[in-house]
Amino acid sequence: MTFQADSRDFDPVGEIVGQPIEFRPSVGDPEDYPLQVLPARLADCIRGLADTVQLPVSIAAQAILGACALVTQTRIDVEMPTGEIIPTSLFLFTVAASGDRKSSCDKKALGPVYRREKELREGFEEKQQSFTIAKAAYEQAAKTAKAGKKNRAEIQSALQACGKPPTPPALPMLLVEEPTTEGIVKLLDEAYPSIGLFSDEGAAFLGGYSMQDEQQAKTGAVLSQLWDGKPIKRVRGTDVTKILDGRRMSLHLMVQPGVAMKLFGNKALRDQGMMSRMLITFPKSMKGQRLWREPTQEALDAISAYQSRLTNLLQGLFSRMDPETRTLEFSTVRLQPEARSMWIQFSDHLERQQGPDGDLAEVSDLASKMAQHALRLAAVISYYQSGENTAREGISADAMTAGIALGEFYLSEALRLFNAGAVDAASDNAQVLIEFIRKERLEKVGKRWLSQNAPKNVRPHTVLKQALELAVDAGHLVLIAGGADFMARGKKQKFERNAYTVVYPDDGR
Repeated sequence: MTFQADSRDFDPVGEIVGQPIEFRPSVGDPEDYPLQVLPARLADCIRGLADTVQLPVSIAAQAILGACALVTQTRIDVEMPTGEIIPTSLFLFTVAASGDRKSSCDKKALGPVYRREKELREGFEEKQQSFTIAKAAYEQAAKTAKAGKKNRAEIQSALQACGKPPTPPALPMLLVEEPTTEGIVKLLDEAYPSIGLFSDEGAAFLGGYSMQDEQQAKTGAVLSQLWDGKPIKRVRGTDVTKILDGRRMSLHLMVQPGVAMKLFGNKALRDQGMMSRMLITFPKSMKGQRLWREPTQEALDAISAYQSRLTNLLQGLFSRMDPETRTLEFSTVRLQPEARSMWIQFSDHLERQQGPDGDLAEVSDLASKMAQHALRLAAVISYYQSGENTAREGISADAMTAGIALGEFYLSEALRLFNAGAVDAASDNAQVLIEFIRKERLEKVGKRWLSQNAPKNVRPHTVLKQALELAVDAGHLVLIAGGADFMARGKKQKFERNAYTVVYPDDGR
């Protein structure tokens, strides 16, 4: 309930009743990442990465699961108990502030992918030159076939004798950071058919052209199609020139809190469905705790074992790719009987909790897809463990247990974060103003003094007026009837008619 301050209710010294409320809803503390449910080999490398870089376990887990999904999505699909075949792509979203070592984490997790990308670049220029020559020869042959006095049948026969046009070599790119929607589709056509949109500065993508207001619906639709595994249409001008089937994309964006919270509060993106395809974590920062220490040999060995394993899995990445269309063929993985029963129970549990009074009603968009998320996670875990044997063995009860536990963790994060994201710029300005006032340790303050001394972004008349109104509404300030003089920075300030008493929380002084 918002506290409404009225100057008529207070004497000139501003008697205070009650406690101020927050502008930004508190997100609380995250639950512990369920590392204990993962297979030992995967848990060890996540723990080793977190220990070596000194960052929260959930950030290390996101980075490693994203890299594993990039490999898994290229080789297998998974069959749900409903009979629907779905990709194993993951869309991951990590919230961490600048200086939380996101880049260092990503470099180690994606190291084998970078090296594989470098291997694919070797010889590319020679292949491109050969293609250019073959293309010129084909075009000349086609031109010659149409020349001279020939009837239609003769021209058709001569053109058929030219054969198929040469196929350009695939662009040697597996990872992209901040493309437009058109750029993603182009890459899936001209590069390899499985890519990762991975960025440790995800704000560059979220703040770029693709996420501008007029482009959000289009971007969200394309990303949703890729998560769903649907064919993608490549459009040039007003014509559909290609339908790209057998393409896959995983995503891992690392984003700073301010950008992330605004995204979580974006009702349009939630209604469109993009946010329901994201698995989000926002751990507490470890800043101030990361004193120098040598990494343990155990941690280094675990990272080395992970990188060796991922390197091996990357070698056969495109062995089932059609060389002309670059369409991928996938093995279909099924659930073992016990795992199938577990999945059904989890799906029913989620459904019951999405009702109006259910625990998951506020995140029903994500909850409605969480059974599928859990299955994808179980498939990624299984493929990292067993590789190509996964298709023959199926997804075990242990893997499904891990997928469900991770799904429950991500639901707890969504419940914590989604509603807290609905904060507008005016509330941000009010928060900045109150933090400044409290830092100055003021008991009373005047509007004119704030217009000269507050942070520059809140000094403009309209901005300051709105911020003060919000601060009064939320109980952080109380208007003093008739005005007052006050102390600031050790000096008595002149009388101001628009003066306020500052309200501190019980534990704020």
